[in-house]
Amino acid sequence: MGNGPKRLKSVRNAAAPAPAALRHVVSEASRSLAAAVPGRGRRTVPINVKVAEESAIALAKQAAAEGITQNQFICRALAAAGVPMDPLGLEDRTPRRRVEAA
Repeated sequence: MGNGPKRLKSVRNAAAPAPAALRHVVSEASRSLAAAVPGRGRRTVPINVKVAEESAIALAKQAAAEGITQNQFICRALAAAGVPMDPLGLEDRTPRRRVEAA
């Protein structure tokens, strides 16, 4: 048990890379590769608004007719009214698997 971490068969006989070489690879990769998830520097919070059922249906129909999400529709309306909105709120952020299934 005290032999250290178990190595993969394909690298058992290979020499371990030097720590300096690993640091170099990481520093080079961080300069050339974009982050997998862009840093947002913001928090999103849910809001809950109660409206008449007819209004909710009309919102859903209008958003669908424009080919956008209800969230986008509301954010665009708020932006048009002068409320400062994060640009991400104006984009479709629906997970791709849900969009493909619809």
